[in-house]
Amino acid sequence: MPIGEGIVVSLSISACAHKKAHTGLPPVATPSSYSSYSVDELLIQHEGLQLRPYMDASNKLTIGVGRNLDDTGITRDEALLLLHNDIDRVTKQLDVSLPWWRSLSVARQNVLISMAFNLGVQGLLGFTRMLSYLQDGDYSAAAEGMLTSKWATQVGNRAVKLAGMMENG
Repeated sequence: MPIGEGIVVSLSISACAHKKAHTGLPPVATPSSYSSYSVDELLIQHEGLQLRPYMDASNKLTIGVGRNLDDTGITRDEALLLLHNDIDRVTKQLDVSLPWWRSLSVARQNVLISMAFNLGVQGLLGFTRMLSYLQDGDYSAAAEGMLTSKWATQVGNRAVKLAGMMENG
């Protein structure tokens, strides 16, 4: 919309409100009366805020505030924002569940983050022997524990790469 049109519309609405005020009719909403809502609040009020995917009235997979995942999806930047939020969540959970994990090399910390990201922290905690070897500094045994797990058969090359990182730090 060209700038001039917005100004004309605003003046027309204000002029109508002023004219109706003198006629005894109820005033027309003016742009300033809309300013009590942010556009965020307005859209949340109309669309709702859903933190889990759902099917909307048009049978489209939707999340958040009316984000149509079928037609729009998410951008790369949005995917990376979600990833960073997930990494933060996982690292905080690891801080609580494995207080010693921060003493590991960055490569070994990254292995645990990757495994927890894939399995969930509770799933990672199921690797009790591997974690015990890791805490004791027996990185070869920890890597072997990773490779002989059901998880390794499910994720294939991911397990091989992570076990190499675990062993070589």
